Amino acid sequence: MLIFSTRLGSRGGSEAVYDLLKYAYWQRYAGEFPEIKKTPNGKPYFPDRPDIHFSLSHTMSHVMCAISDRLVGCDIEAADREVSNRALRFFASSEEQEMFDPLDLWLLKESYIKLIGGTLATIKQQRFQKESGRIIPPDASVSAKLYSIDGCRAAVCGIGAISASIELI
Repeated sequence: MLIFSTRLGSRGGSEAVYDLLKYAYWQRYAGEFPEIKKTPNGKPYFPDRPDIHFSLSHTMSHVMCAISDRLVGCDIEAADREVSNRALRFFASSEEQEMFDPLDLWLLKESYIKLIGGTLATIKQQRFQKESGRIIPPDASVSAKLYSIDGCRAAVCGIGAISASIELI
């Protein structure tokens, strides 16, 4: 798995995140960049390369891309983003709220939903736990990791091992 992040320049996040995906694809697989389509839930994928999985996210200042041979989901937010109590009650159980920082929990849930292709309607049922500092995702086959990146917080959920670091470009 490769995970990349970069600061936004003058372009918008949507354009920059696809440029970052092209870079990540070239770094990992080389060759011609495949066509992108979206599932009914809006998850982008390569229809001609079902063996390659990716996830994209952007904030006002950064973009992020994770690309892998296995399913992956990522999310990035400004480190100072506040998660309202109302939102927290919507997407998190009281047990989760005791174990995690609100923003970290939001990032984990968003990256997990991107991994499984779900919707926000299913986010509360996806429960995370923490034991001895280790993050335990809702599914035992999934790994999860939190990152701090240049004024942002990020999370990646994936099948199998997750990169210990994010490459900043």
